[in-house]
Amino acid sequence: MDFNLSNCNLLQKNQPNHQSSPKKLSNSEVNAAIQKYFQIVKRKEGKNPNPIISNAQSSKILGQLVTKVSPSLDIHVPIKPPTPLGTQSSRPSSEKKVYHRPQQSMGQSKDLNQHKLLTTLFQKPKTQSQQVTPKCSGKGSVSVNKYFESTKKLQGEFQQYYLTRVKNAFSKPLRDDYFSRMYREHFLQTYQGIYITQYLQPVDPNDLQNKQVHLKQKECYINKITIVFDLDETLVHCNESIAMPSDIILSIEVSPQEKVKAGINIRPGAVKLLELLVNDFELIVFTASHPCYAQKVIEYLDPQKRLFSHSLYRDNCIMTTGGMYTKDLRIIDRSLSQLVLVDNASYSFAWQLDNGIPIIPFYDNKEDRELESLLKYLKGMQGCKDVREYNRNHLKFQFFQDPSGPSLVFEKLFDQKMEIQ
Repeated sequence: MDFNLSNCNLLQKNQPNHQSSPKKLSNSEVNAAIQKYFQIVKRKEGKNPNPIISNAQSSKILGQLVTKVSPSLDIHVPIKPPTPLGTQSSRPSSEKKVYHRPQQSMGQSKDLNQHKLLTTLFQKPKTQSQQVTPKCSGKGSVSVNKYFESTKKLQGEFQQYYLTRVKNAFSKPLRDDYFSRMYREHFLQTYQGIYITQYLQPVDPNDLQNKQVHLKQKECYINKITIVFDLDETLVHCNESIAMPSDIILSIEVSPQEKVKAGINIRPGAVKLLELLVNDFELIVFTASHPCYAQKVIEYLDPQKRLFSHSLYRDNCIMTTGGMYTKDLRIIDRSLSQLVLVDNASYSFAWQLDNGIPIIPFYDNKEDRELESLLKYLKGMQGCKDVREYNRNHLKFQFFQDPSGPSLVFEKLFDQKMEIQ
């Protein structure tokens, strides 16, 4: 999310303070702001009806349309008494290494440790892909027919979705490859996101009621599980600049007179995954991005409108006092026992923790195979009477609410210490 939120404060639990709430832009307000922007540009350009938009201007506009998991927040929440003694882990802000060094809470101020933990929340991982994304050739860099074949190699080997990769990333020998670093960073952010949700204000019942949507369900999906997919960093990634290599360049109409171009990277196997799921699950997109951007991306992924049954956008999200767009699944007229949300940001499913399914973010790495294991995990929940029980047994997010810190949470999950250089 590219809004300037550096001065935003998260309200203390059960102590509302409306003056501290940041000013947020709805879809209509974003449209009005963009219209005004283009009017100013036109006046500067004189009578030119189609002013040339620079890359910097295009990136600025896209920053308002695309919501990413990287807001700059300065969050203060109360310490949850009593806080057990343990290890608090924080992200180093200036180290060249991408490893995380655990910070010992013994002998340090609890407020200081809490501040370290919370100020690292939602930072975009520093881990960067070492490869350059090639221009899309139309066929893609990975054959969709062979993409999921590598899962056969895992037969006979126990692989627990997400947690096995987390365990391996923090176990000796400590690997320094791209995906091990990504899993280390994502585990810490997932812990931080889940832990901070305990301090969020309860959703206003009026707000929840106003956001209720009626999504007509096709007869073929009755009594089947509904999978809600996040868009940005889960299925695709929108580059910060049009100058960056992309799989596809999309033209986004931000007003009747003006368009901006957006460079999009498609996660390897994303369309194939949807094709393999659509007959057994109802699929919905739920994004915190603006519809004028998201609809173009969805149209590219699903041009024949046969994969996604419905789409939800920014105005369907619940805005928290800390400036986060969260996705409250209660607005969807489906049973929570048959509804899951796949999202790279753990705070997105803050209100229904047991309905959330994590995935590391995607930016541009064409070696990404996260959708392989996700497919296996989703297929495994077919026939579940309650998906929340399935997630609790396999993802164990209930452990992530422990205030002792991510290192001790890791020990409880895997019965071994977290190895960090």
